[in-house]
Amino acid sequence: MTVLFEPLNSDGHLRSLMYHDARLQMLHDRVINRMERVDLLANEVEQAAATLVDANPSSAAAHAFPDDPLSNSSVAFLHVETGQTIGL
Repeated sequence: MTVLFEPLNSDGHLRSLMYHDARLQMLHDRVINRMERVDLLANEVEQAAATLVDANPSSAAAHAFPDDPLSNSSVAFLHVETGQTIGL
């Protein structure tokens, strides 16, 4: 009689170590993937902020349109200089 499959290793400690090693590697890969995704999304936010800065009215336009809500000093925090981040 020939045995087609190797018998299962019944050493619980060794199985536990292998399981936890595989689980740790999987979680590590998930963290790396999530960090790459967050970095990609942060770049998109920075590009959107740069677009907002480009669309932000200049000081001459603010004087030309005094009723513009963006010219109000209470929303002056919307002005973002080139190269600045918005709280990441």
